Amino acid sequence: MARLPRLVLPEQPLHIMHRGNNRQNIFENEEDMTRILSDIAESLHKADCQLHAYVIMTNHLHLLLSPKDKHELAVFMQSMTNRYVRYFNVGRKRTGTIWEGRFKSCLVDSENYLFRLYNYIEMNPVKAELVKQLHEYPWSSYHHNAFGEVDQLVTEHPLYLELAATKKERATRYKLMMDKMALGKENQKITDATLRGEALGNENFQHWVFKQTGRPATLTSHGGDRKSATYQNQVG
Repeated sequence: MARLPRLVLPEQPLHIMHRGNNRQNIFENEEDMTRILSDIAESLHKADCQLHAYVIMTNHLHLLLSPKDKHELAVFMQSMTNRYVRYFNVGRKRTGTIWEGRFKSCLVDSENYLFRLYNYIEMNPVKAELVKQLHEYPWSSYHHNAFGEVDQLVTEHPLYLELAATKKERATRYKLMMDKMALGKENQKITDATLRGEALGNENFQHWVFKQTGRPATLTSHGGDRKSATYQNQVG
């Protein structure tokens, strides 16, 4: 069975997760973290994409990205991943890939899920017990979004801009919203949609995505067998 095409729509937010091959650590120190942020910056400059939220963990990264179209998304991802592979391999005198196959992604219903994705992404260091408080982790967009600190990687989403009239007020309201937000089962819903390459949103959003792309917004059930060849072929 052929792999379904990735769901990408112009300027519609996309949650991206990409991890190291065999879940190995590929961001091992501050130099690595700084380098991948530089590679993201260079790749954003090269492609017509906007980054709203991100986190860099030791063996994977999460991005909330609005690409102009599928081509520009490919330009960004190829540039970012290839640049970092070259850096990683040269520094460690090795060859070959460090990324685990295709990156995973889900199309995001902005009206209903945008800020849940912000929270899902920026909470990763706390969930992984790397830090106790979000502000303690430097390798994410949280300091920009919640404290108004300048981060050249971040382009504020229109819904973020609508939080308040000034940058300081927006950051304050964002932090309060994040502090109150408890995702619970929504976390697993986001994870599943990302691994399966689905559209994350309500029925109206999923219907709209189908009309725009001609591709089902969600995948059909395969009896819960996530190791089946059919399931693996469909996962984005």
